[in-house]
Amino acid sequence: METAAVERGIFQRTRAAILATNLLNEPLFSIYALLAFILRKDLGATAFQIALLMMLKPLVSIFSLYWCAGSVKKKRSLRSNVVWAGFLARVPFLFFPFFDNVWFFIAAAALHMLFLRASTPAWMEILKLNMGKKERERSFSQGSALGYAEGVLIALGFGSLLDHHLESWKLLFFLSALLGIVGVWLQQKVPVSGEDEAEADEGERKGWKETVLWPWKTSLDLMRTRKDFAIFQWGFMACGFGIMMIQPALPLFFVDVLHLSYTDLAIAFSICKGLGFVSTSQMWAKAMGRFSISTCSSVVFIGVGLFPLTLLLAPFSLFWLYLAYIIYGIAQAGSHLIWNLSGPLFAKQEDSLQYTGVNIVMVGVRGMIAPPLGGAFCVLTGPIFVLVAGVGLCFLGSWTLMSRYSKRFKKLVQN
Repeated sequence: METAAVERGIFQRTRAAILATNLLNEPLFSIYALLAFILRKDLGATAFQIALLMMLKPLVSIFSLYWCAGSVKKKRSLRSNVVWAGFLARVPFLFFPFFDNVWFFIAAAALHMLFLRASTPAWMEILKLNMGKKERERSFSQGSALGYAEGVLIALGFGSLLDHHLESWKLLFFLSALLGIVGVWLQQKVPVSGEDEAEADEGERKGWKETVLWPWKTSLDLMRTRKDFAIFQWGFMACGFGIMMIQPALPLFFVDVLHLSYTDLAIAFSICKGLGFVSTSQMWAKAMGRFSISTCSSVVFIGVGLFPLTLLLAPFSLFWLYLAYIIYGIAQAGSHLIWNLSGPLFAKQEDSLQYTGVNIVMVGVRGMIAPPLGGAFCVLTGPIFVLVAGVGLCFLGSWTLMSRYSKRFKKLVQN
């Protein structure tokens, strides 16, 4: 009876932390989404700088794995891993009011993504230890929807403020980072189920060579032994490559072709995308309980592909811009849930950190190639061609899971 009460208390505190941190993190996520456009519009960032920013954000994900390497078999270190990474992810933005250099802002954005990704495997493992599958999926989707709903409310305020007081973006980053640090403090209060249990000594420490190769070796070994997980990763690779490749094209397309104001961008990014996300978040959580992850992923990839396809109509009317972001919000609601929870889902009774780690490695691999390739094509052919290529790759990701490998995938998952 006492054990059940303790477990219930851990669940309630974990769920409360999920909801609260999503609320506290959303202001920073909202203004961070505008950074590339701010640098282009306010500071005159070049196409090369925009492409570099888009490349670094996913590329640094690879290095984030070294942060969580020591937590793979140590429950005691999971919480400190999340807290320190979360704090370091937000610190760079506290210095924004004191700088006017594009390169500093690019470096700060890269550091933010590095430590934000670094905290993800340990946080997902904490959720896996503290919550059951259905509770975890429901609470995670509710927290995400709550954050996006908040984003809808603050979007117009941010957009209007930036249109009338462009210099205010530095203050917005500073204040949003402070709120995010409060969220990190709340995560520090979450207990970890089983953290007080004695754990076996890991033995001899790894040398520097083994440490450097650890994420790559672990990822390759896991992909070889878990064919179902490998198929899932290749599908995500195609779609993720497509959406990353179009990232350098978006600021150029929105600023140079559509001539959007910050209010237009805020309506599209936060309100339209947020409405799509919030309205379907619970639907995706239920779908993951009823359908295979391959089916859910395939539908997500089709939605992601429809996003740049619809954007191509935006020069005729802003209606298509807003519709594109509603579609993207719907797809992202599923993608966000699948990408973050696929580690615990595939891990089952194993530690989920290595599975989430593979997700992050693959993001980094995509980041090395897709954004610079998209930036190069922007220079050579313009943003329209890049958007069309992104559509094709997203649909290829859906075909990879749904058509070519669906039967094999389902059989592997069942086994």
